[in-house]
Amino acid sequence: MADESNKLTLRRLEAPIHKFINVALPTDLERLQKHHNNILKYQRSKQWDRLHKEHINASRTVQV
Repeated sequence: MADESNKLTLRRLEAPIHKFINVALPTDLERLQKHHNNILKYQRSKQWDRLHKEHINASRTVQV
């Protein structure tokens, strides 16, 4: 009986896990790549205020 309930729980979680892997992760990785590019751009152009804001935004992306 316990085995069957575990299988049902796993089946129920399978779709959200696949959605996370196929949608959320690529979206976050793309967002982090944009932050990285912006950070490099702001470093080269010595726009320190924007660089600081970009670091904060990148950190928020990782935390969420």
